Amino acid sequence: MGAWGTGSFENDDAVDWVAGLDAITPEELRRILERAADDPGYLEAPAASIAVAASEVVAALNGFPAEGAPGKIAEWTGKHACTPELKAAAVRALERVRRSSEVKDLWMEADGLNEWIGAVRELQGRLG
Repeated sequence: MGAWGTGSFENDDAVDWVAGLDAITPEELRRILERAADDPGYLEAPAASIAVAASEVVAALNGFPAEGAPGKIAEWTGKHACTPELKAAAVRALERVRRSSEVKDLWMEADGLNEWIGAVRELQGRLG
């Protein structure tokens, strides 16, 4: 069984994605977020978890990193800058994940929806 928790980095998909962060450009980060925000299909758990982790990167770029965030995020943000387009994509992606995604459905089934939504809203607050 993999990692499973309400925090942004408490699942295998997010942890695996962050492990490869050094190979991702800001443009690729924006595309990941836009795909999550705009895909008309059902947003599966892996894509939703990656969108949350990617949004954490944007929050860190914006000067508000998560407490206990993986060190790879600090390394990556030290080399890049936040843009209005990147921030807007993160805001839209997080809203989509919070409102309509498999992760939301899974937390609803597991009776952890309120705690998970609280974690997502905290991240949304750090995005501004």
